Amino acid sequence: MPNIVFASCDALPVLSESDAMLAAALEARGARVAPASWTGPQDAFKDADLIVLRATWDYAPRHRAFHEWLEWLESLRAAVVNAPGLMRWNMDKRYLLELAEKGAPLPPTRAVRPEASSIAEAMAALGLERAVVKLQIGAGASGLSIVEAHDAAGLERAAAKLVEDAGEDGWADGLVQALIPDIRTLGETSMMFVDGAMTHAVVKRPKSGDIRVQEEHGGRTEPVEPPAFAVEAAARLFDLLPEPAVYARIDGVILDETFQLMEVELIEPELFFTYFPSSGAADRFADALMKRL
Repeated sequence: MPNIVFASCDALPVLSESDAMLAAALEARGARVAPASWTGPQDAFKDADLIVLRATWDYAPRHRAFHEWLEWLESLRAAVVNAPGLMRWNMDKRYLLELAEKGAPLPPTRAVRPEASSIAEAMAALGLERAVVKLQIGAGASGLSIVEAHDAAGLERAAAKLVEDAGEDGWADGLVQALIPDIRTLGETSMMFVDGAMTHAVVKRPKSGDIRVQEEHGGRTEPVEPPAFAVEAAARLFDLLPEPAVYARIDGVILDETFQLMEVELIEPELFFTYFPSSGAADRFADALMKRL
């Protein structure tokens, strides 16, 4: 019986409802599945046949330790999904700039220091009057601000928020990105892919007056069928990655006949299986994981 470990964190010692569906699909295929915190005792990982990162949701504020832990995973006999090198690359949102250089449909974006002057310079260089500022290494909308080019006080607050939300490692550098106003009504679409093929998708819409789509910030989620052009645009991103991904969640905003990339989630994205209990999406991922044993 192969031993599969879902890497988690201390704040989530048990499987989420969505991951429990995936675990059940794996157990139906003859595997044994259990969660283990990446910061806890490491014996579970040493004894694993396959390690799948599923809920290491606290890695961003301690990303240096997480980076070292990913390196340690490479020394084990177990297969790791996704590959540790690919996840290290995905930790820093500057990967988006690399993808844009290769042709990814990214809104105008620039890296900045946590200083009002750096944010203002980036906005001027990109020709932006309004923009979103966020941490280069962050999750759950941490460090996020909406800024106006003419609002000096707002720029100072955005720089301060980067520093405030940087976490114990203190990496406060950020990204400035063009604000897509339509996200307030259209929301952000998340497409789940396994071995380069989309299995299912959801749309996450923010509460009124906000752009944060996460449920912890009042957002709501529902299943969706993305248009073919958006699915094709998301699928093309896999050819731009530095190495193959077993699975990924592609987040973006779907406008009229265009897809604007927000994130390529390769480390521990929520996969929303609970919205598709009869679709076979969890089974398709389980099949892909069993092939890696």
